[in-house]
Amino acid sequence: MKIERIYIAGCRLDAHFTQCCVASIRRWYPQIPISLVKDESRGPYSTEEIEKYWNVDCFHTNRKLLGFGFGKLEPLFLPIKERCLILDSDIVFLGKVLTVLEPYDEDFVVADTPNPPEETSKHYFDLSKLNMLDPNFTFPNYTFNSGQFIATTGMISREDFAPFIRFCEPPVHIYPDIFGPGEQGVLNFVLMKKLQEEKISLRREPFMWWAGWLNEETVKLRKLTKDSPYPVLVHWAGCKSKTSLDVTHNDHVIRHFESYYYSRIPNNALKPRGRARQWIAKVASELRAALNVREN
Repeated sequence: MKIERIYIAGCRLDAHFTQCCVASIRRWYPQIPISLVKDESRGPYSTEEIEKYWNVDCFHTNRKLLGFGFGKLEPLFLPIKERCLILDSDIVFLGKVLTVLEPYDEDFVVADTPNPPEETSKHYFDLSKLNMLDPNFTFPNYTFNSGQFIATTGMISREDFAPFIRFCEPPVHIYPDIFGPGEQGVLNFVLMKKLQEEKISLRREPFMWWAGWLNEETVKLRKLTKDSPYPVLVHWAGCKSKTSLDVTHNDHVIRHFESYYYSRIPNNALKPRGRARQWIAKVASELRAALNVREN
């Protein structure tokens, strides 16, 4: 089923990752609508540059303080049905990810990745306490990272989350002793419960790689052409600095898309920042482009 839009959620501290994420998507999908879901709980910030030069817009909501992770829920509450991909900012495409996902028509498609049982209570929910809260819940023996998932909007409402999340600004957990930080644990539970009640359909597919799994041999930058052999996305969850592109694993990949991002930014837009690294990234991008032309 065709994916109609991509939503990228983030806050002021994620701005550089958002730039790389958008650039990587545009590498293979120059026309698909992209909307930024902006959380201003860490302060307001401008996305004027990325909107202007990379053809993206901002998700319209009266809520400004969306809170850690909770912003990804907002598109779900749209009254219309729209097939979309919802992403964290610290993600890049390595190839034609949508081409792999669009054959599936389930309401939700989540990333199927190994998740040790001990991770459930740490990042999702305390299963014993959750069973006391809802004795009728049947745990399906898997969890999914909520940094990337296909959703059909209009199928889940804010009221479905209201028993577990208080939607003030920013939102807070009603049961912080049961659910992990952010929206991830509650989203897992709500979708699993809806699936159990046969109110939605859900599929698990291996379309995401953790950045910590990769090395320079796994992802060769010279292969990131229009015919890339990597139809997956990479997620840096837990593998990065909170305030910069200083990642702990595979920074060559994210720097590649940083260079690509700045290749579209005119020099007169770079100079006011006074950041030498941005100029270097632009030059590096031009060199890579020249090398790709020679190789192809």
